[in-house]
Amino acid sequence: MPGLPFPKLVEYFITALERHGATVLIAESTRERPVRISVTSAGETTECLLFLWTVTPGGGGPTVRPANERRIQLTNVDSLPMEPGVRTILGGYSEETGVWCFWDARRHRRFSTRSPSLQLSVQTMHEAGEQQIAAQPRESASGTEVVVAVVPDALLWYVQNGAALHDAGTDSGAVAELVIASPEEERDFIDSSETDDQVVRRMDLVETLRAFRDAKFRPAVLKAYSFRCAITGVSLRLIDAAHIVPVAHPRGTDDVTNGIALNRLHHAAYDAGLIGITGDFKLVVNPAAVDRLRAVKLEAGLDEFRKSLPERITLPVLRELWPSRANLRLGLEVRHFPSSMVA
Repeated sequence: MPGLPFPKLVEYFITALERHGATVLIAESTRERPVRISVTSAGETTECLLFLWTVTPGGGGPTVRPANERRIQLTNVDSLPMEPGVRTILGGYSEETGVWCFWDARRHRRFSTRSPSLQLSVQTMHEAGEQQIAAQPRESASGTEVVVAVVPDALLWYVQNGAALHDAGTDSGAVAELVIASPEEERDFIDSSETDDQVVRRMDLVETLRAFRDAKFRPAVLKAYSFRCAITGVSLRLIDAAHIVPVAHPRGTDDVTNGIALNRLHHAAYDAGLIGITGDFKLVVNPAAVDRLRAVKLEAGLDEFRKSLPERITLPVLRELWPSRANLRLGLEVRHFPSSMVA
């Protein structure tokens, strides 16, 4: 199976990040490994060196390598540099499964020029396809290495937060269960630790996967709305995932039905309680918020803004992804809309 050229892999990588709202700056040519990029999202910037290859079946055919084995072959490089404040990312993309796979670059800083390969199982990639992320402990000369597989929707999370998974050791085998674990199951996992070091490692893993569950909200909402604002239809990589019922509220959740895709102007207006969405999906303007703006003489542009609003939002194609009517009504209540608009 021929591999994708490195520039195409970089293009896929950056496109997946930008599709979820990240700003990516390329510091140099993408023709040769590595390429240096800067990834900024939600005020956080991560500097990266990218070493990417195509994930392919193991060499020599099924009579030589296990049939379920996949690999990247480290060609045209003889070392992986480590720089302070820069994350070296070692991985590859599988056209077969549509997922990205990553190895711990710290364990492969230097290697032979005989095109060494790094392996993982195809089952790990399929598992990632089902639940967005998967991890596989793999024995190496330097001990247990953790290989991480993620779908493109989870790539931004991996770049910014996923490095911690490579430190999970043999506990990484529990990732599949922890991604969907209840608080009680998380506690049982930690309490069953056999050493103090394992307690710390398992607590870090639980916190990492909690953060992953929280981070799933944004890509899930944007995907539901086809990466377009529900009010304007604009895309332009300027779309946010807004919570209908704020997460700080006791009934706030990270379910897709508690989210709506909005461009940054309308997201700010929605969070500020200037505009709202009723239970029948109509857009309304909060008169109390208008009065507050007029009181401080900040109503400039209000009439034009109001006239630009459509009667209703554009809903996701799939009905099960529509915003919950109960959430919409509660969203109006917590933003102090008149009761006549909430009903």
